[in-house]
Amino acid sequence: MIGRFKHFCSINWYQTFKINFKAFCFKEAVSIPIIVYYGFVITEFKGKIKLNTELKFGLIGFGQPYEIFKRKRNCGEAIINGLLEINGKVQFGLDTKLFIKKDAVLKLGHINSFASRTEIICFKRILIGNWVQFGNDCLIVDTNFHELKDLSTQTKFPMNKDIAIGSYNFIGARSTIKGNSKTPDNCLVGTNSLLNKDYSSFGENIILGGIPAKLIKENIVRDWESEKENLENYLTIKL
Repeated sequence: MIGRFKHFCSINWYQTFKINFKAFCFKEAVSIPIIVYYGFVITEFKGKIKLNTELKFGLIGFGQPYEIFKRKRNCGEAIINGLLEINGKVQFGLDTKLFIKKDAVLKLGHINSFASRTEIICFKRILIGNWVQFGNDCLIVDTNFHELKDLSTQTKFPMNKDIAIGSYNFIGARSTIKGNSKTPDNCLVGTNSLLNKDYSSFGENIILGGIPAKLIKENIVRDWESEKENLENYLTIKL
């Protein structure tokens, strides 16, 4: 009972009601699909949130304390000026940051979780499949922020490039995923890795790792089936 009360008090109800009734019509908003915890602020919302799933309480948690460590720095932030499309339950952990530029698209799958201090910066398009977890301090960014030019040919390189993360992926802590990255389903990425290209030709059931990432091991998979029920329960927001 005490735990439930503490959890109830950890939710910033003002921010929670504000984003729900701004993002959805009244009939959808009363389900309270988005929960915002203290320490997380949605500083700008000029975009759109689209839910392609049955509306339920707490589908999305911003600043959700689902990890082992519960202390936070009170600096979680979201700026949503493009489209945030969600196909299930999504959890943004403590001190995570999210930026979606106008006209950009971030599509998230069912059971996507982003651990502490992870940053998602979307200038063009980022697609993430179902059952994908990111360790702490990851950076997912689809832009170089500045244009680059080949001086010999005067050719300009694209500043923004798509990212596509397959389903049943686990991305190790402190990894960086740059534009042009594509992973297959059933892929594990080692800690402190840099993804910057299309890895789908390696097929499924692989481990990638390194700077830049390369194929480390084949014919290996996380046993998602044995974890699914526990993960679903663990990451579900309950009052």
